[in-house]
Amino acid sequence: MNTRYTVFRYVAYGLELLLLFILQSTPRLIPEIFGGKPLLLLPAVLTIAYLEDSLPAMFFGLAGGVLLDLGYSDNIGYYSFLLTVICFALSLIFRDYMVVSFFNATAFTAVITTVLVCVYFLFFFIFAGRENSMFYFVQHYISRIIFTILCGMPLYLLNKFIYRNLRDA
Repeated sequence: MNTRYTVFRYVAYGLELLLLFILQSTPRLIPEIFGGKPLLLLPAVLTIAYLEDSLPAMFFGLAGGVLLDLGYSDNIGYYSFLLTVICFALSLIFRDYMVVSFFNATAFTAVITTVLVCVYFLFFFIFAGRENSMFYFVQHYISRIIFTILCGMPLYLLNKFIYRNLRDA
């Protein structure tokens, strides 16, 4: 009976990732605010990692990374690899050393989102030698980072609700 709740919770997380992928990749469904659309899958897998054990968090990080690579990135493997490692490490950190709270989750989501998007931009725009890359960063990537962090707040509350209500007794 305890396994049933765990399976329902994982199915709910999987459906959430699939729905967020559809929302994120559908053109003109989510408006571009100041030139950037949010990466909805990024805060979703991070908030799952805050709440779950390390192995499920790692697999949800991999699934979210693959979906991000398919829908957003031209470079297959960047988000897949990094989100797998980050979600595994975050799960261990929050299980052993940190308290899962709204403030901690928002702060970690803000830092990780900023670092991942800036490193992506650095590797695939600056080092690739694209012209006007800093203009593109200011016009699109700063708003994308902020919009992603803001979308992470309700996703944390949603995943916390799923985790609390579908937890083993």
